[in-house]
Amino acid sequence: MIFDLITIFLVGLVLILAVYTVLQFLGKFPNRTISDVGPYLRPTELQELDDILDPVAEVNFRLNLSNHEFRQLQRKRIHLVRECLLRMSHNALILIEWGNMEWMGPSESEFSERQQLGRELVQAATEFRLYSLLALAKLKIWIVLRLEIWPFLAPSISALRKMAGIDAVRAYLRLKEAAAFLGHACGGQEELSSKL
Repeated sequence: MIFDLITIFLVGLVLILAVYTVLQFLGKFPNRTISDVGPYLRPTELQELDDILDPVAEVNFRLNLSNHEFRQLQRKRIHLVRECLLRMSHNALILIEWGNMEWMGPSESEFSERQQLGRELVQAATEFRLYSLLALAKLKIWIVLRLEIWPFLAPSISALRKMAGIDAVRAYLRLKEAAAFLGHACGGQEELSSKL
């Protein structure tokens, strides 16, 4: 009886994931090119993310503010870093779609420069997207559990700088550089660099 319920639950879960995946696939942007990238990018500030994830600044806040003030500030900083990562993660997804089109698109040679640059962009964007999804999951748990009100459990935002061996700032810089190189190879669009 219990085994049957577990089996039904697991099969139902797999079906829900399959339907979700199909719906995501059907709703994706068709054949994203360089002209379809700029309008969909969300403005980001890498320096702002770097400042929030700075361990020295966090230690200064911890030492110079009361425990209550520090916890309230941490809550605001959690929401701010979450907003930054949501924008950057969205941009990484847009760039993955564009990079895939360049990488998998037809070429006159065996493996053209644009295909190589497209592949590098997909790799850089996928790396940052992986980091951002892990960090966003952790931030959501902190927000839901309201860790700032728990005694002795103030979350360390600077610890989010590196997750799964990926440094957030370096990964996004790599993503920006890969997008700039591919943009230049495709006829150059300077707005990409300004929005990323």
